Amino acid sequence: MVFSGSERGVWCGEGIRMDWDFVGSRISFLVGNGRRVRFWRDRWCGDSLLCVSFPSLFALIEDKKTWMADIWEPLVEGGWGGWNPCFSRAFNDWEVKEVESFLERLHGKRVRGDVEDMVFWTETKSGKFSVKSFYYALEPDNPSLFPSSCIWNVWVQPKISFFAWEATWGKALTLDLIQKRGWALANRCFLCHEKEETIDHLLLHCTKTRVLWDLLFTLFGVSWVLPSSVKETLLSWYCSFVGKKNKKVWRAAPLYIFGRFGRQGLD
Repeated sequence: MVFSGSERGVWCGEGIRMDWDFVGSRISFLVGNGRRVRFWRDRWCGDSLLCVSFPSLFALIEDKKTWMADIWEPLVEGGWGGWNPCFSRAFNDWEVKEVESFLERLHGKRVRGDVEDMVFWTETKSGKFSVKSFYYALEPDNPSLFPSSCIWNVWVQPKISFFAWEATWGKALTLDLIQKRGWALANRCFLCHEKEETIDHLLLHCTKTRVLWDLLFTLFGVSWVLPSSVKETLLSWYCSFVGKKNKKVWRAAPLYIFGRFGRQGLD
């Protein structure tokens, strides 16, 4: 898992920086050369950040975003080297215990100049990030109330699944959401030009969209009344009656319809 960005180093992009506290608590680092890991603000040494474990010492640091490589002093051939964080003043007597704990925490940790730093997503066994694991981290108590299996475990392109995920959450950028953000503009569905554009209207109830839904139901020989929302539609999208041969197509069908009519107007 590698992000790109600047504020949190090369690991982190714009969307992740918006809620770094949540994301940062679920990633850990394996230190290599130390060029991409923050000494105080990344989780690389134990279960908590050094800035959290040792707040008094962190307050004495001038460069609070320093990289690990910048405070590691390598020795000549055959040596390990050592840590050299720069504090703004000498320690008081009552700070000595915290300094001792700090040094114990660092014991055995080192920078290896010939190895790249690595970052791991702790919500999966593989350490690789997935949107599905991110969702379960967001909603740990109610995964059954979200149609994740219908969205992610189907045979469609990831970008279509991601749009379906946005639509299910009601986060796709339709005109009604743009209005809620303060933009003054007329709200008319770009397909039918009759009703107001919401994600549920656009993907389910628009007269143009219904043509494709009706065709789908006819091809499979089913009679289906679409629920009022995208989320309810996917939650009720059972496939036991269509037979094993058509199961994959039936499961993927609503997402392809969403992608056909959703992205056309929202991209």
